[in-house]
Amino acid sequence: MRISQGFKVESLLFVAFFATLPVYSPNMVMFHDAFPDAAEAFMAPFVNALLGTAAVVGVACAFFAARRGDDAFFGLPAVGAGAVCYLAGFVLFGLVLVVEGFGSAVVSAAAGLLAAVGTVVLCIAWGTCLAQYDLRQALANLALMIGMASVVELLLAAVSAPVGMAVFAFLLVLGVALPVWKAARGELSCLCDAAASDGEMQAFKAAVRGGARAVDDAAADDGSLARRLRAPWSGGVRAAVFAPGDAGEGAPAPARAFFSTVRRMASVLAVPFLGLMVFGYIMGVRKFLVFDVFYMEVLGGIAAAVLMVPLCLLKTTRPLLSVIYQAVLPCFALMLVVLNSFPVGGGPQWLAATASYVFYGAIAILALASLCAMAHAGEFSPASIYGLAVAAFSVVSLAGIFSGSLPAFADYGGGPILLVVSTCYFAILIGATLVAAWRREGAELEGRTGSGAKDAADGLQERCERVADDGGLSPREREILGYLGRGHGIVFVANTLVISESTVRTHVKSIYRKLGVSSREDLLQLIDG
Repeated sequence: MRISQGFKVESLLFVAFFATLPVYSPNMVMFHDAFPDAAEAFMAPFVNALLGTAAVVGVACAFFAARRGDDAFFGLPAVGAGAVCYLAGFVLFGLVLVVEGFGSAVVSAAAGLLAAVGTVVLCIAWGTCLAQYDLRQALANLALMIGMASVVELLLAAVSAPVGMAVFAFLLVLGVALPVWKAARGELSCLCDAAASDGEMQAFKAAVRGGARAVDDAAADDGSLARRLRAPWSGGVRAAVFAPGDAGEGAPAPARAFFSTVRRMASVLAVPFLGLMVFGYIMGVRKFLVFDVFYMEVLGGIAAAVLMVPLCLLKTTRPLLSVIYQAVLPCFALMLVVLNSFPVGGGPQWLAATASYVFYGAIAILALASLCAMAHAGEFSPASIYGLAVAAFSVVSLAGIFSGSLPAFADYGGGPILLVVSTCYFAILIGATLVAAWRREGAELEGRTGSGAKDAADGLQERCERVADDGGLSPREREILGYLGRGHGIVFVANTLVISESTVRTHVKSIYRKLGVSSREDLLQLIDG
């Protein structure tokens, strides 16, 4: 699949949104530099209220989506209200900084609260827009757009305060324009529903709103609905709402659904998500100013975006995320560990400090692309994915800001403690690679079972399509059947499609049932026959 396939020029407006996103600390530096006296008094109430409120609202959105679905987040009332709150929060904060005597801690906190509500709603809307891309497309496009946003931040730091504020205001309007326009046209809901076919998602959502009895009644009235309830998105949410044995089993169904969603999301993207959290924490602790002109995280974002492009073009028979997180990033981490072992103040340590920002910039881009790929796969609702992501990022950013004020960080510039945090993440990254290698060996042994498990270049796809047509498989089941026919195991399929292993097993059981087979050997014989 070409990287450029399906690319929408309108997505470039994400550059404007990312360049103004307040939970990303470099975007707020301009206010501090332009109005140092007022920012010294009012920046803290604004940021604290912003991050605290974003954490609460993000969790609330995810909980609501787990209970009632996320249709409410895609209409014009919700997105329009989010855009108004977003713009009003920045306008109010700008007045606090500019108008003498207007500002107070209460007004500044109110501005942060408004901006936080708008941030969560718009992140969900923008994430839904970007969910049209698969992993490679999301990685390429986000690298391009985040790199451009970092260049914009660099330019804003170089111009005068009036010009910078005027440009920032223009970017604010551009950043909210596309989600509002798509919500007004009803396109956000269509983008979300594209994860399922033939009305599968809508049928499931209607059944979920009626409860478990409605699901059972609908399945009894329509046998095809019982099959469609195994669609990619609905399979994950239905298991979250109704399956026994999930986390929080003793809690009411909405809480059980929420805990199950969090658990399943963690099983899919634990390492990328953890990297995003470490990135948010380190960005909140301290700022590294280069030549008294620009901040290192901005330059790191540009360099990371450039480094991501070759990875998008990497040809591999293994899942792209597995290659990146089990080969490329561990090597990068080992290099940083070696450089950090040199004496403080030397050239290697300075290089390590610089490369660390590039490393975490790459980690952030990969994590955001992974979230888009997760939304693209359709197993989880966009409100759950992006609501929880914004909430968690806000919490760790707030923790980073608080840590930066502690004596242990202030006395040594935070260097030694940040080195410990980074080294712990490096150890987790390398450890996860070793565990994945062990699991992959077991999966490969499983995949070699049966005579038809090896790749057959000629005619394999045609045979899989024929079997899928005969069995009436859904689009996602057809996709999984192709991987099974080539001898791949559950872990490989889950990593490739960015869905949980339990969902893959659910689809495999459905494939077995529809095709009338009971084992991998029978399935492979059916395909080869």
